[in-house]
Amino acid sequence: MTRTLCLFLCLAATLAAAPGGAFETGETRAPTLPVERTPFHVPVFRNDAVAMLTVLLPPHRIAPYHEHSRDFAYVVVRESPTLVQNWGDAAPASIRWPRGAVGFGAFSKQSLTHKAENVGDSALAIVGFELLEPAPRGRAPSARPSRFEQIIDNERLRGWRLALKPGETVPAFTQTAPGVRIVVEGGELIETDATGAGQNMALQPGAFQWRDAGPARALRNAGDTTIEMVEFELK
Repeated sequence: MTRTLCLFLCLAATLAAAPGGAFETGETRAPTLPVERTPFHVPVFRNDAVAMLTVLLPPHRIAPYHEHSRDFAYVVVRESPTLVQNWGDAAPASIRWPRGAVGFGAFSKQSLTHKAENVGDSALAIVGFELLEPAPRGRAPSARPSRFEQIIDNERLRGWRLALKPGETVPAFTQTAPGVRIVVEGGELIETDATGAGQNMALQPGAFQWRDAGPARALRNAGDTTIEMVEFELK
């Protein structure tokens, strides 16, 4: 799997049933909605730094043109073949983002208006977040243990993928900047602090957490399935 996909996907605007091949050239541009106001593109969390969104684009549904104007990071939780067309392009591109794909769009520098259609037989599920701060704050993201695979690093954020098989552990590390965790494959995770106190978490695909910078924590997969998640820290 390609680990860092710097793409520009943020699907699901005003969804309505539409047949395949609904994209046409020469069409008149309709008014577009901001991302957070579009059906099936649901705001689920917001603070001063980020606005979290979950996208569930059902099979054979179309997302008409919508605009992205803030920097946006996302993780594909469930994949499905998709037609994506940017405004002004003559034809859509046929794309299938793999499960676990991570992307980032610097839309504060160049906004994007596009539409998409899920042409598969299963839902396309994406969890992402807009960066509400207009510029980096000068935070220094942490150095992670080797089990974390760094997959993205730019002027706005740094991100890692973590896959833990049953029984595997991550030694204690300290998160030095706030950020977001997004679960791709769930399971039972135990986080242990410096005092040895542990917290069991039953993680589900598509779940997310806002993570403040804080004290050291160690991780262990206490279940019987492989856990996969992506963690970001903001700069």
